[in-house]
Amino acid sequence: MNQNYIQRRCATNVMTKKLKEFLERVKPWQGFIAIVVGVVGAIYGTTAWIRTSAQNAVLDEKFLATLTFRVRPVCIFDTRGAIEADLGASEYIYGIRVIPAPQIYGYEIVVNAKRHLAYPPLITGLDADLFPQTVTRGKLHDWSIILSPQSTAPSILAENRLNTNEVHRFKLEILH
Repeated sequence: MNQNYIQRRCATNVMTKKLKEFLERVKPWQGFIAIVVGVVGAIYGTTAWIRTSAQNAVLDEKFLATLTFRVRPVCIFDTRGAIEADLGASEYIYGIRVIPAPQIYGYEIVVNAKRHLAYPPLITGLDADLFPQTVTRGKLHDWSIILSPQSTAPSILAENRLNTNEVHRFKLEILH
């Protein structure tokens, strides 16, 4: 056991001696190595801080709500013209008029815009299979969109699917 201890002690002394020699050789470069390690650490820390800050900002509810309102303003409205949900569309429009068009089993929707819209608003039926048939620019900044079913009138009459007296819901998206 004593000999085993002596061997370990010698091995430790050899390692300590080699480490001391290495440190003596590196001594002139210590300042440079410290600066390099410090710069690399600072860059890594700064990058991590920026990434974390950006991620926290993007995932913030207020930021997402503001972004949604600006990127794709939307509103949900019904055939009575009542706006059920406004997600930024009120910045662009001040009124929606829905006129039943029983002869084509659809509706004419007139969107009154506050300012010039380069593209017509995209209107989608949420609980009715209606699709834009014609889209025309109205007076000033208004848009007129005629929605009707894609199928023919006889099939609609046979199925009795669309009743223009019922309240239907639509989604309006402003395109920039």
